[in-house]
Amino acid sequence: MAETECVQSELCKKSQVGEIETVNSQENETKRQKLHEVGVRNAEKPVRNQLLKLCKNLNNFFFKGFLDGNFIPFICGGSTVGLVTPWVVIQLENYPEVFSITEESIMFAEHITEPQARNKALDRVLRDLKAKDTFLPLSGWREECYEIKRIFSEPPLFKIERSASPLFGMRKYGVQITGYVNHSAKGLCLWFQKRSPTKPTWPNMMDNFVGGGITEGISVLDTAIKEAGEEADVPAEIAANLKAVGTVSFFHESDRGIHPNTEFVFDLELPEDFVPHNNDGEVSDWQLVPVDQVVEVICSEDFKITSSPVVVDWLIRQGIVTHDSEPDMPEIVELIHLPLHNFYI
Repeated sequence: MAETECVQSELCKKSQVGEIETVNSQENETKRQKLHEVGVRNAEKPVRNQLLKLCKNLNNFFFKGFLDGNFIPFICGGSTVGLVTPWVVIQLENYPEVFSITEESIMFAEHITEPQARNKALDRVLRDLKAKDTFLPLSGWREECYEIKRIFSEPPLFKIERSASPLFGMRKYGVQITGYVNHSAKGLCLWFQKRSPTKPTWPNMMDNFVGGGITEGISVLDTAIKEAGEEADVPAEIAANLKAVGTVSFFHESDRGIHPNTEFVFDLELPEDFVPHNNDGEVSDWQLVPVDQVVEVICSEDFKITSSPVVVDWLIRQGIVTHDSEPDMPEIVELIHLPLHNFYI
């Protein structure tokens, strides 16, 4: 009974920010509808510049699926930790021994109360779905897990295979490194990579210098150092100069699911004679791009859209994109710092 009351309380909180519709609550429905209407108007406004269009496309789930309430909250520990779309819910209903599913929420079954039990039960379901080829994302199974938390600073509630996290709309944390060079001939430049054609996600696309998800048991900085060595062969003495400069966050949806991502951002100035080399088979090529060509590159359909906010953030912090050059800069800044923690409460 206490757990039911807790869930109902959380659902009411969600409705106040427009996440879900609370039954028999006309006031909350009105608020949700107003937020939806504002979001639709903003999404449909003529876009004056390519950076604003890019950032709106980056947050396509926020402007459509989220405001439409086209999901069921996944609740654990009294908080929403995932947003599950109907096409995934249908498959989860085949596992009543693991999930308790209603029109308002998805939770682990009553007897699954501890993190280890949740880990085992969820892993068993996901491996069964993978064996049945139920979902495309599971074909990129990594044998690496993301820790699912109420907030980043708290202990994990459970863990999930990283390829499955978009199916459940669960928050992912990663690192991104912007590698830049003050080149004697070309001026200020950024190093971009081209992803390997064998990558299960975003193959053959241009991407930021270095990036990767934060998996269980590895800190933010250690992840950045590890990814720099694996993806770009950055030696330890250069990696020691990594500068933490904040985060970006966004609410994207792809054919693999929902991506409510927060990326810890690092800047790294690289020597002019440094040339990156890949060590893990995930990068096929590298390009040194002069700063005056960067916007064109990241707005291209050939660039991985979920890496673009890191570059936009760098351009703004460097004073290259300003309120004079981009009249819509306040909106751009908001769209690369979406307050995801307010949507998962």
